[in-house]
Amino acid sequence: MKRIMNIALMTAGLLLSAHSVMAADSEASASLVKRGEYLAVAGDCSACHRNPQSGKPFSGGFAIQSPMGMIYGSNITPSKTAGIGNYSLADFTAVMREGKAPGNHFLYPAMPYTAFAGMSDDDLHALYSYLMLGVPADDHAAPETSLPFPFSFRPVMFFWNMLYLDKTAVKGSDAPAGSADRGEYLVKTLAHCSTCHTPRDGMMGEENARFLGGGKVGSWTAPNITPDVHSGIGSWSEDEIVTYLRTGALHGKAIASGEMGTAVQNSFSHLDQSDLQAMAHYLKQVPAISTTDRQAPAQAPQPTPISAVETGMRNTIEDYVSGKEMSGAQLYNGACAACHAADGRGTHDAQTFFPSLVGSSAVVSPDPSNLIMTIAEGVNRNTAEGHAFMPTFKEQFTTEELTKVANYVSVTFGNPAHVITEADVKQTLQGDSGSWLIRYAGVMAWCGIAIAFVLVLWVIFTLRRRRA
Repeated sequence: MKRIMNIALMTAGLLLSAHSVMAADSEASASLVKRGEYLAVAGDCSACHRNPQSGKPFSGGFAIQSPMGMIYGSNITPSKTAGIGNYSLADFTAVMREGKAPGNHFLYPAMPYTAFAGMSDDDLHALYSYLMLGVPADDHAAPETSLPFPFSFRPVMFFWNMLYLDKTAVKGSDAPAGSADRGEYLVKTLAHCSTCHTPRDGMMGEENARFLGGGKVGSWTAPNITPDVHSGIGSWSEDEIVTYLRTGALHGKAIASGEMGTAVQNSFSHLDQSDLQAMAHYLKQVPAISTTDRQAPAQAPQPTPISAVETGMRNTIEDYVSGKEMSGAQLYNGACAACHAADGRGTHDAQTFFPSLVGSSAVVSPDPSNLIMTIAEGVNRNTAEGHAFMPTFKEQFTTEELTKVANYVSVTFGNPAHVITEADVKQTLQGDSGSWLIRYAGVMAWCGIAIAFVLVLWVIFTLRRRRA
């Protein structure tokens, strides 16, 4: 009887021990998934992998316009038919560090694996755990990316990776909160700031010697964010950088719109304060890059006189409501002054916030792209600070009218020398077509194939003549 009781007690002990281990494993898994969720937010994964139809953040289908053609974000839910449900941790790591999916399927660098390659093993494990265990599977099949030749031949990315992919781990994943080391890790990996803010060469590789010195993203310009006082953000304090990342607005200096507005809304505004401080701390320490100087207006702008707003007598009612005959000042006062004020200084009080155009980076920059695109596409950004909204004017204004408004804002509230022409507006709206090498890659590839074919025929013909 005693022996039976001992066996029963041992069995009960083993069951309790097994239950404790299972509970501990469950808690560890939940913690890992939670950490992975934070990393997915820090990496702004939903920006490119969201489904524009359903709004689901990871089910894929978002179209990314690149100089090579349209690239579609893939489904990264744990779906076994349309997503990454069959990926092992090793498969996922290869995607993130090598840009290579199972089956030697090379990815394009629109997926910033060149930045994610520096992530720590622990962070990759956590991110993988979240995508597999914390995200609902969605069998939505994202559109296939189909680029023109030679980019459609994906193995060419093997050679591109040899030139531009650095798989060296970035230190700082476990650095003290708020430290520059932690900030460097975030900026270089998860936040992948260099993907947009570093210029690219003719092969679309990042120019590391000009790290964060500014780059082009389609029709937008990602500005210089090095601590250069004139061309970068050297005049910003660390607290101001944190405010901008958290809210997307820094009165009299910058407003986040376009892809940066999306990054603020979906990513930066949700990060821990210590991580934002770490990024700001690091950005103040990177080597300053001097580019084209921004220049503030020589004197404070004055409100537009009412005489410049009056349109005078017109022949028909259509002439009164049409913007065709209006000047830039008249169009601005009719469409913009209600929010930004006639003097361009906006409002900034406890009840309302409309940003100042005076001193704004988009307005004072010699590159008019961001000013033109902000007017054309507007702003629609949600953060804990509230809803920042500016209507899109590209459907309301003709190209000529958009030019008038943009030019008026530029020369009145920015620099009188920064005139914006209709050619500037057309070129900006058309977007960046990449380097000449990218533009003519197809032609050069087919010419190369034709030359190789002719050479082969010549060799065959020559050998036959010799044998004859």
